[in-house]
Amino acid sequence: MRAIIVRELGGPQVLKIDVVDTPVPGPRQVLIAVRYIGVNFTDVRNRIGDGLGKVPFIPGIEVSGSVVGVGPGAGRYTVGQAVAAFTRGSAYAEYVVVPEDLVFAIPKDRAEDPAMAGMLVTVPLAVTVIERAARVRRGETVVLHAAAGGVGCIVGQLLAPMDGVRLWGTVGDIAKAAYARAHGYSEVMTYEEFPQRVRSLTDGAGVDVILDPVGGPVQASSLDLLAPFGRLVSYSNISRAPQDLPDAEWMRAHCVGYVGLSNGYLMGRAPELVRQTLARAVDLVTSGAVTIDVTQVLPLEQAADIHRAFEDRAAVGKFVLAV
Repeated sequence: MRAIIVRELGGPQVLKIDVVDTPVPGPRQVLIAVRYIGVNFTDVRNRIGDGLGKVPFIPGIEVSGSVVGVGPGAGRYTVGQAVAAFTRGSAYAEYVVVPEDLVFAIPKDRAEDPAMAGMLVTVPLAVTVIERAARVRRGETVVLHAAAGGVGCIVGQLLAPMDGVRLWGTVGDIAKAAYARAHGYSEVMTYEEFPQRVRSLTDGAGVDVILDPVGGPVQASSLDLLAPFGRLVSYSNISRAPQDLPDAEWMRAHCVGYVGLSNGYLMGRAPELVRQTLARAVDLVTSGAVTIDVTQVLPLEQAADIHRAFEDRAAVGKFVLAV
């Protein structure tokens, strides 16, 4: 089969197509013929060595396609069934083997919808960030950094209808502001103007929740903008800058909290919790309650182009690879 193999860590140019053996499903595993692959910043982190990937490896963590084989003891799915899967790696390929617990049936009429490959990272992450990490309540003010990204679009759809919640967003480029507003953000500002705008909008009181995938200086300035009993949730570090946090005494004095979240590590600690959230994400998307805004679909051979867009902070919405 064709697959992208990362044989050395580095820039997008290390994403090279190669031919490798098609995997064989083991006990309670499913073999999927891949149709679409969701691309995530996690893939970039693994490629450059900041994530869990160790060379050589096939990047990618979410796909949609059809079942073409089942291993011993796997009885949930049948050959030919349309599915989406959270692969935890090896997704940039024509075929992938996945534990059946991380495979989810999708409607047959959605099999050719690229969005089906883009719902098992951003949607579960958005749900977990909002409901378990931040525990957003009615009447609170929430700020999300990188509001025009994949997670930002989902958070907007989930929180905008919630009674009394004020949802604000930040963007790296003001050109992305209209896109963020279209996805539920009533106020959109750049990272640079964010501290001053928040102080002005809240008369210095601060906000209740800040959701941060950016890290670095953006995260450092965020902590000072939390209201008493406010929570900052860090779920990535796109900036790759050092994350220097205040000590416990500072947190106590300001009556604020910091919550870290990594779905990759959470899978190891609480796999059933992750599976429940994945299943909920599939229900939200296939029912139409949440829409995945696929903004670009490129062939597998052009994976490097999408990675460059992530690194240039030009990514808006969800990017997908087609096999």
